[in-house]
Amino acid sequence: METTKLGNLKLYGAGHAAGGAYHNVSIKGEGVVGEGLSAVGCRIYGTGLFLGKAETERLRVLGESECKGDLTAGKINIYGTMKVSGSLQFDRFNLKGQTEIGGNMTGESCDVKGKLSVKGDCETEKFHVTGCVDVSGLLNSGEIKLGLSHDISHVQEIGGTTITVKRRASFFNRKKVKLIADVIEGDRVYLENTEAAVVRGKEVIIGPGCSIGTIEYANKYECDPHSQIKEKTKL
Repeated sequence: METTKLGNLKLYGAGHAAGGAYHNVSIKGEGVVGEGLSAVGCRIYGTGLFLGKAETERLRVLGESECKGDLTAGKINIYGTMKVSGSLQFDRFNLKGQTEIGGNMTGESCDVKGKLSVKGDCETEKFHVTGCVDVSGLLNSGEIKLGLSHDISHVQEIGGTTITVKRRASFFNRKKVKLIADVIEGDRVYLENTEAAVVRGKEVIIGPGCSIGTIEYANKYECDPHSQIKEKTKL
């Protein structure tokens, strides 16, 4: 069987290229790539725009990037900003900066330092955020760790095995930061600076700064005196 060798795509300065299959894509400056990009590796140093659906095994961005369709990647490293109009699928996602996803977000490991916004649902095996997060739908993960800072976080519904929400202590984190959610449900739940209508779990520990409507727990319940709980029920 004959194997087709893929060429490399290099855009330096300001350039535009058609979509298609490439081995490595390198953008240094401002680059625009057309619909249907498929690449083994993709690096952006500056500003990169994908006009449609894009697939790559490795994506590295130092600067700004935008994908007008769905984005599928194995390993993603973002140092700056990224916007995806469609859904994002990945194995590992590392962000230092800001990312906005117009659809759903699914993957194995998510590590964010900055701000993450997801308009749909978010499902991962591990979800760690230091900063703030907005998820319009369900955030579902085996391990959820939120270090709240900079701004108010909003998640409609949170489900996980282990859920830990803490206010991150910082000299620059003097403004009121908190998590606002409708429902939080997990096996082991620890919360600080959280407003929620319902919190449900086998073990529920409420730290300082929380305002909870209803808590339902099976085995263990603790509450800091500086938090407000309207109702609690042992299942």
